[in-house]
Amino acid sequence: MPADPETVNSYDQQAAKWAKRQREGSSIAHQYLEKPAIYAKLPDLTGKSVLCLGSGSGEECDYLMKLGAAKVVGVDVSKGLIEQAKYAYPDVQFEVMDIERLDFEKNSFDFVYSSLVLHYVQDWQNVLKPLYHILKNDGKFLFSTHHPIKWGAEVSQDQNQRKTLIGFSRSEDESFKIYGDYLNSRMITENLIDKLKVSYYHKPFAEIFSEIRSSGFEIIDMLEPKAEIGAKNERLSFYEIHQKIPLFVIFELAKKVLN
Repeated sequence: MPADPETVNSYDQQAAKWAKRQREGSSIAHQYLEKPAIYAKLPDLTGKSVLCLGSGSGEECDYLMKLGAAKVVGVDVSKGLIEQAKYAYPDVQFEVMDIERLDFEKNSFDFVYSSLVLHYVQDWQNVLKPLYHILKNDGKFLFSTHHPIKWGAEVSQDQNQRKTLIGFSRSEDESFKIYGDYLNSRMITENLIDKLKVSYYHKPFAEIFSEIRSSGFEIIDMLEPKAEIGAKNERLSFYEIHQKIPLFVIFELAKKVLN
């Protein structure tokens, strides 16, 4: 199932605001958790051809290019975000393209990168299977996505506090209350910033692993990063929470070539 049309439209409408936010580094979760962790997993890209899935407003494509890649191609389904990317980073090739309908030749890229995008896809095999053929035989796919424990939790908020709970309570009379839903896949809709309303998919680890295995990829590594120490000075609560509670998960996949 392609990305939710309302989500795509929302990114189109809020593209300039999103690009400004990304370039200012105003997201503590990106700056002190996800980006340092995924960048630390990057291989030597010197002379390599790189595909960036869900490239957004282009900042990470520019970063990958500066690491010495011979070619970086960024694709995103949002026309608004691609317009922002083309204007800011003219040395990078950007294409408006649904990542579930990739249009590249076999063995086109040495490396594929994707940051916080796959949770917009209901069935990952729609991306992974074509990607398997697009990658060269020794190719790797590095990506981050929502951690299913965090997004399996129930979130509630009032004027005084925000609660994120997963688990249950049960009384002696067998009355009970369940908080969250980890085991069942489902769509979640929320506002990211102001009027940027998005929908994405939660799925448990068992489903994630099944879709990866069925696509032909092999899991080389998986990382559940903690917040970096610098987050302490920005927001102590964020740092302390994400020393114990996961937010994102990073996978490194390799193309298994059958003899």
